[in-house]
Amino acid sequence: MPSRRVDTFRWDPLVRVVHWGIVFCCAANLWFDEAGEALHEQLGYLVMVLIGVRLLWGVTFAGQYARLGTLWPTLSELRQQREALRDRQPPAPGHHGSGKLAVWALWLTVLATAFTGWLQNTEAGFGWGADEWHEGCVWLLQGLIALHLAALLFTSWRQRSNLVRRMLPGRD
Repeated sequence: MPSRRVDTFRWDPLVRVVHWGIVFCCAANLWFDEAGEALHEQLGYLVMVLIGVRLLWGVTFAGQYARLGTLWPTLSELRQQREALRDRQPPAPGHHGSGKLAVWALWLTVLATAFTGWLQNTEAGFGWGADEWHEGCVWLLQGLIALHLAALLFTSWRQRSNLVRRMLPGRD
């Protein structure tokens, strides 16, 4: 019987806290609280702070796979995605090429959503139609979240690895 490789990689605690903080803020603002409420605005500010902390962590003290430099996909990594879809790949720490693109797409969309939410409460933002931009960002964010979850499940199945576990609390 072939031995199964045990996937022991876990994201560092700060990455996990920031990830779940962003999840909480986005879920609360997308599906549970009302736009325009003080809590909605405060969660929007908090999500910007969380992403700022994560970016700062990524250029300072983060471990190898959480460093921002490792989150820039290379062309060869993106080309390898075709092979990954065709053949089962072993679990690997960090993100693969399209996963790296997804990280940036999600962070930038969350920041754009929060920024346009703030901007629509300003005189200039009102004139620029920031409320429509904000709504578009919200729809884009929901689509990216759905894509993220689908890719997570698909990649976990393809790699025979529990990728969700990497982001859950527990011993490293």
